[in-house]
Amino acid sequence: MGPILSSLVELQVIENKVRKTNKELKAAIQRVRKQEAKIERLKGALKGKQEEIKLTRMQYDKLELDLKSREERITNMRVALNSAKTNKEYSAVLTKINTDKADNSKLEDQILGLITQIDNDKEACKEIEGELAQEIEQLEVIRKEVAQRQEQIESKLELENKERQEAYTKVPEKHGVLFDRLAERYDGEVLAVVEQRNGARGDYSCGGCYMKVPLEVADGLITRDDVISCPNCGRLLVLDNNPKQAPSH
Repeated sequence: MGPILSSLVELQVIENKVRKTNKELKAAIQRVRKQEAKIERLKGALKGKQEEIKLTRMQYDKLELDLKSREERITNMRVALNSAKTNKEYSAVLTKINTDKADNSKLEDQILGLITQIDNDKEACKEIEGELAQEIEQLEVIRKEVAQRQEQIESKLELENKERQEAYTKVPEKHGVLFDRLAERYDGEVLAVVEQRNGARGDYSCGGCYMKVPLEVADGLITRDDVISCPNCGRLLVLDNNPKQAPSH
Protein backbone atom coordinates (compact mmCIF):
# COMPACT_ATOMS: atom_id res chain seq x y z
CA MET A 1 0.00 0.00 0.00
CA GLY A 2 1.49 3.33 -1.12
CA PRO A 3 1.79 6.53 0.93
CA ILE A 4 -1.45 8.09 -0.36
CA LEU A 5 -3.64 5.11 0.49
CA SER A 6 -1.75 4.60 3.75
CA SER A 7 -2.45 8.21 4.74
CA LEU A 8 -6.15 7.70 3.93
CA VAL A 9 -6.24 4.51 6.02
CA GLU A 10 -4.65 6.40 8.92
CA LEU A 11 -7.16 9.22 8.53
CA GLN A 12 -10.03 6.72 8.46
CA VAL A 13 -8.88 5.14 11.73
CA ILE A 14 -8.77 8.54 13.43
CA GLU A 15 -12.07 9.58 11.83
CA ASN A 16 -13.70 6.53 13.40
CA LYS A 17 -12.26 7.46 16.80
CA VAL A 18 -13.49 11.06 16.56
CA ARG A 19 -16.99 10.04 15.53
CA LYS A 20 -17.17 7.42 18.27
CA THR A 21 -16.16 10.01 20.86
CA ASN A 22 -18.70 12.47 19.44
CA LYS A 23 -21.40 9.84 19.86
CA GLU A 24 -20.30 9.32 23.47
CA LEU A 25 -20.67 13.05 24.02
CA LYS A 26 -24.14 13.11 22.47
CA ALA A 27 -25.16 10.07 24.54
CA ALA A 28 -24.02 11.82 27.73
CA ILE A 29 -26.01 14.95 26.88
CA GLN A 30 -28.98 12.79 25.89
CA ARG A 31 -29.07 11.32 29.42
CA VAL A 32 -29.95 14.76 30.76
CA ARG A 33 -32.52 15.43 28.04
CA LYS A 34 -34.13 12.04 28.57
CA GLN A 35 -34.48 12.70 32.30
CA GLU A 36 -35.84 16.19 31.63
CA ALA A 37 -38.40 14.72 29.22
CA LYS A 38 -39.45 12.21 31.89
CA ILE A 39 -39.99 15.05 34.36
CA GLU A 40 -42.03 16.99 31.81
CA ARG A 41 -44.24 13.94 31.24
CA LEU A 42 -44.83 13.65 34.99
CA LYS A 43 -45.64 17.35 35.21
CA GLY A 44 -48.10 16.89 32.37
CA ALA A 45 -49.68 13.91 34.11
CA LEU A 46 -49.96 15.89 37.36
CA LYS A 47 -51.51 18.85 35.59
CA GLY A 48 -53.96 16.57 33.81
CA LYS A 49 -54.98 14.87 37.06
CA GLN A 50 -55.41 18.24 38.77
CA GLU A 51 -57.62 19.36 35.88
CA GLU A 52 -59.71 16.21 36.32
CA ILE A 53 -60.17 17.04 40.01
CA LYS A 54 -61.24 20.56 39.08
CA LEU A 55 -63.84 19.30 36.59
CA THR A 56 -65.10 16.62 38.99
CA ARG A 57 -65.46 19.21 41.75
CA MET A 58 -67.47 21.44 39.41
CA GLN A 59 -69.75 18.50 38.68
CA TYR A 60 -69.94 17.78 42.42
CA ASP A 61 -70.89 21.39 43.21
CA LYS A 62 -73.60 21.31 40.53
CA LEU A 63 -75.13 18.11 41.91
CA GLU A 64 -74.91 19.42 45.48
CA LEU A 65 -76.78 22.54 44.43
CA ASP A 66 -79.37 20.43 42.62
CA LEU A 67 -79.78 18.18 45.67
CA LYS A 68 -80.23 21.16 47.97
CA SER A 69 -82.86 22.60 45.65
CA ARG A 70 -84.72 19.26 45.57
CA GLU A 71 -84.62 18.94 49.35
CA GLU A 72 -86.07 22.43 49.72
CA ARG A 73 -88.83 21.44 47.32
CA ILE A 74 -89.57 18.30 49.34
CA THR A 75 -89.76 20.42 52.51
CA ASN A 76 -92.26 22.72 50.80
CA MET A 77 -94.28 19.73 49.58
CA ARG A 78 -94.46 18.36 53.11
CA VAL A 79 -96.09 21.62 54.13
CA ALA A 80 -98.49 21.22 51.22
CA LEU A 81 -99.13 17.62 52.28
CA ASN A 82 -100.28 18.74 55.71
CA SER A 83 -102.64 21.26 54.17
CA ALA A 84 -104.14 18.87 51.58
CA LYS A 85 -107.92 19.06 51.59
CA THR A 86 -108.74 15.81 49.80
CA ASN A 87 -107.37 12.31 49.73
CA LYS A 88 -106.63 12.68 46.03
CA GLU A 89 -104.63 15.86 46.59
CA TYR A 90 -102.85 14.22 49.54
CA SER A 91 -102.00 11.15 47.48
CA ALA A 92 -100.66 13.21 44.56
CA VAL A 93 -98.36 15.28 46.79
CA LEU A 94 -97.16 12.18 48.64
CA THR A 95 -96.34 10.45 45.33
CA LYS A 96 -94.37 13.49 44.21
CA ILE A 97 -92.46 13.56 47.50
CA ASN A 98 -91.56 9.87 47.22
CA THR A 99 -90.48 10.32 43.59
CA ASP A 100 -88.22 13.25 44.49
CA LYS A 101 -86.81 11.36 47.45
CA ALA A 102 -85.91 8.46 45.12
CA ASP A 103 -84.29 10.91 42.71
CA ASN A 104 -82.41 12.50 45.58
CA SER A 105 -81.14 9.10 46.64
CA LYS A 106 -79.68 8.62 43.16
CA LEU A 107 -78.13 12.08 43.31
CA GLU A 108 -76.57 11.26 46.68
CA ASP A 109 -75.06 8.09 45.18
CA GLN A 110 -73.63 10.13 42.30
CA ILE A 111 -72.26 12.72 44.73
CA LEU A 112 -70.68 9.98 46.83
CA GLY A 113 -69.12 8.53 43.69
CA LEU A 114 -67.68 11.95 42.78
CA ILE A 115 -66.26 12.35 46.29
CA THR A 116 -64.58 8.95 45.97
CA GLN A 117 -63.23 9.92 42.54
CA ILE A 118 -61.84 13.19 43.89
CA ASP A 119 -60.19 11.37 46.80
CA ASN A 120 -58.66 8.80 44.42
CA ASP A 121 -57.41 11.53 42.10
CA LYS A 122 -55.91 13.43 45.03
CA GLU A 123 -54.10 10.27 46.07
CA ALA A 124 -52.88 9.82 42.50
CA CYS A 125 -51.59 13.41 42.57
CA LYS A 126 -49.63 12.68 45.74
CA GLU A 127 -48.05 9.64 44.09
CA ILE A 128 -47.13 11.65 40.99
CA GLU A 129 -45.75 14.47 43.14
CA GLY A 130 -43.64 11.96 45.06
CA GLU A 131 -42.32 10.41 41.85
CA LEU A 132 -41.72 13.86 40.39
CA ALA A 133 -39.66 14.89 43.43
CA GLN A 134 -37.54 11.74 43.08
CA GLU A 135 -36.98 12.30 39.36
CA ILE A 136 -36.02 15.96 39.90
CA GLU A 137 -33.52 14.82 42.51
CA GLN A 138 -32.25 12.19 40.09
CA LEU A 139 -31.90 14.86 37.39
CA GLU A 140 -29.47 16.79 39.57
CA VAL A 141 -27.42 13.64 40.12
CA ILE A 142 -27.37 12.93 36.37
CA ARG A 143 -26.42 16.52 35.58
CA LYS A 144 -23.41 16.32 37.88
CA GLU A 145 -22.35 12.95 36.46
CA VAL A 146 -22.80 14.14 32.89
CA ALA A 147 -20.95 17.40 33.51
CA GLN A 148 -17.96 15.46 34.79
CA ARG A 149 -18.19 12.91 31.99
CA GLN A 150 -18.68 15.63 29.38
CA GLU A 151 -15.53 17.39 30.52
CA GLN A 152 -13.56 14.14 30.15
CA ILE A 153 -15.01 13.41 26.71
CA GLU A 154 -14.42 16.95 25.44
CA SER A 155 -10.77 16.77 26.54
CA LYS A 156 -10.44 13.44 24.74
CA LEU A 157 -12.17 14.85 21.68
CA GLU A 158 -9.87 17.85 21.59
CA LEU A 159 -6.83 15.57 21.43
CA GLU A 160 -8.41 13.36 18.78
CA ASN A 161 -9.33 16.35 16.62
CA LYS A 162 -5.70 17.51 16.76
CA GLU A 163 -4.65 14.00 15.79
CA ARG A 164 -7.12 14.06 12.91
CA GLN A 165 -5.83 17.41 11.72
CA GLU A 166 -2.29 16.07 11.69
CA ALA A 167 -3.38 13.00 9.74
CA TYR A 168 -5.38 15.20 7.38
CA THR A 169 -2.29 17.22 6.42
CA LYS A 170 -0.66 14.01 5.13
CA VAL A 171 -3.48 13.49 2.61
CA PRO A 172 -3.35 15.34 -0.73
CA GLU A 173 -5.80 18.24 -0.68
CA LYS A 174 -8.15 16.94 -3.39
CA HIS A 175 -8.38 13.56 -1.69
CA GLY A 176 -8.99 15.25 1.66
CA VAL A 177 -11.94 17.17 0.20
CA LEU A 178 -13.31 13.93 -1.26
CA PHE A 179 -12.80 12.17 2.08
CA ASP A 180 -14.78 14.84 3.92
CA ARG A 181 -17.64 14.69 1.43
CA LEU A 182 -17.90 10.91 1.67
CA ALA A 183 -17.57 11.05 5.47
CA GLU A 184 -20.72 13.18 5.62
CA ARG A 185 -22.57 10.83 3.27
CA TYR A 186 -21.60 7.58 4.99
CA ASP A 187 -21.31 8.65 8.63
CA GLY A 188 -17.53 8.54 8.56
CA GLU A 189 -17.18 5.21 6.78
CA VAL A 190 -15.23 6.48 3.78
CA LEU A 191 -12.98 3.51 2.97
CA ALA A 192 -14.22 0.11 1.88
CA VAL A 193 -12.08 -3.02 1.74
CA VAL A 194 -12.15 -4.98 -1.51
CA GLU A 195 -13.28 -8.48 -0.52
CA GLN A 196 -13.13 -11.81 -2.33
CA ARG A 197 -16.66 -13.04 -2.98
CA ASN A 198 -17.62 -16.60 -2.06
CA GLY A 199 -13.97 -17.61 -2.07
CA ALA A 200 -13.87 -17.26 -5.86
CA ARG A 201 -10.54 -16.21 -7.27
CA GLY A 202 -10.76 -13.05 -9.33
CA ASP A 203 -14.27 -12.27 -8.05
CA TYR A 204 -14.27 -9.18 -5.82
CA SER A 205 -16.82 -6.92 -4.15
CA CYS A 206 -16.91 -3.63 -2.27
CA GLY A 207 -16.99 -4.14 1.49
CA GLY A 208 -19.26 -1.09 1.79
CA CYS A 209 -22.09 -1.77 -0.66
CA TYR A 210 -21.23 -5.44 -1.47
CA MET A 211 -21.53 -4.84 -5.20
CA LYS A 212 -19.07 -6.42 -7.61
CA VAL A 213 -15.78 -4.63 -8.21
CA PRO A 214 -14.20 -5.08 -11.66
CA LEU A 215 -10.97 -7.05 -11.58
CA GLU A 216 -9.04 -4.21 -13.21
CA VAL A 217 -10.09 -1.94 -10.31
CA ALA A 218 -8.89 -4.46 -7.73
CA ASP A 219 -5.71 -4.91 -9.81
CA GLY A 220 -5.06 -1.18 -9.75
CA LEU A 221 -5.02 -1.08 -5.96
CA ILE A 222 -1.97 -3.36 -5.82
CA THR A 223 -0.12 -2.01 -8.83
CA ARG A 224 -0.62 1.73 -8.26
CA ASP A 225 -0.96 4.08 -5.32
CA ASP A 226 -4.17 5.54 -6.72
CA VAL A 227 -7.36 6.63 -5.02
CA ILE A 228 -10.06 4.53 -6.69
CA SER A 229 -13.76 4.87 -5.91
CA CYS A 230 -16.29 2.06 -5.90
CA PRO A 231 -18.25 2.35 -9.17
CA ASN A 232 -21.47 1.78 -7.26
CA CYS A 233 -21.35 3.61 -3.89
CA GLY A 234 -18.38 5.93 -4.40
CA ARG A 235 -16.47 4.85 -1.29
CA LEU A 236 -12.69 4.81 -1.59
CA LEU A 237 -11.41 1.29 -2.12
CA VAL A 238 -8.46 -0.31 -0.35
CA LEU A 239 -7.12 -3.83 -0.19
CA ASP A 240 -7.08 -5.88 2.97
CA ASN A 241 -4.63 -4.66 5.61
CA ASN A 242 -2.20 -7.30 4.42
CA PRO A 243 -0.21 -5.50 1.69
CA LYS A 244 1.01 -8.78 0.24
CA GLN A 245 -2.49 -9.82 -0.81
CA ALA A 246 -3.06 -9.22 -4.51
CA PRO A 247 -6.00 -9.88 -6.83
CA SER A 248 -5.71 -13.19 -8.69
CA HIS A 249 -6.49 -13.52 -12.36
